[in-house]
Amino acid sequence: MASPGCPTNPYTMPNLCLNSRDELILIDVEKIACLQANGNYTSLTYIGGQQLLLTIGLSGVEKLIRQAHPKNAPGAFVRLGRSLIINQMYLCSISLPKQRVVLSDRGSNSYTLSVPKDLLKVYKRKIADTFASFGKE
Repeated sequence: MASPGCPTNPYTMPNLCLNSRDELILIDVEKIACLQANGNYTSLTYIGGQQLLLTIGLSGVEKLIRQAHPKNAPGAFVRLGRSLIINQMYLCSISLPKQRVVLSDRGSNSYTLSVPKDLLKVYKRKIADTFASFGKE
């Protein structure tokens, strides 16, 4: 069973609490760099390097994050294909020729992820359009 926690600050995402028969895991959602499907499990990687294997599928984790997120705020997480969700707050670069996304805290931690070129093209265009529209409002 999983449930969203209560935020102490209205501008931060709450923690998630994954409670199973054998363990309880508190997840600091803001520090998640990426989530990757691993069969019926999900590999969670924090931006600081810690990794967890969650006993819930990627779609289930995605749903929990969506439920915990404030309704009127833009989402930090984006799904790239069937097996990857990234935290856009850590997006550093997208390379179409190398088929990779780099996530970084702009400090000592960065992760390079392989993503199919067709997904990257669509995502890159979406990000570029979002930044282009900021000046038009």
